[in-house]
Amino acid sequence: MGRWWKSFSDSCRYLGASLAIVLVKRKLGRRPHDWTLWFTLGRLYGVGYQWPQAIDALKTARKLDPHNEIIAQHLSQTKKAAKQDAVTKR
Repeated sequence: MGRWWKSFSDSCRYLGASLAIVLVKRKLGRRPHDWTLWFTLGRLYGVGYQWPQAIDALKTARKLDPHNEIIAQHLSQTKKAAKQDAVTKR
């Protein structure tokens, strides 16, 4: 499979994440203090390489559940991915 397939696959993944972001945001309107929704939102933003939004959502999840190590790990990984992406785009 060629380069076009990777591009197509990435586009489908991003489209799916975009739809999921809309649905999670809708749920957050009803449950703004649910850390699992903020965590999910952060992960979905990461799929679309929307680093600032991903980091903000994960920080909110962390504030709502400050002792959750999984959130801390994903926040750290997302920050690293954002830095790497910024270097790659230069």
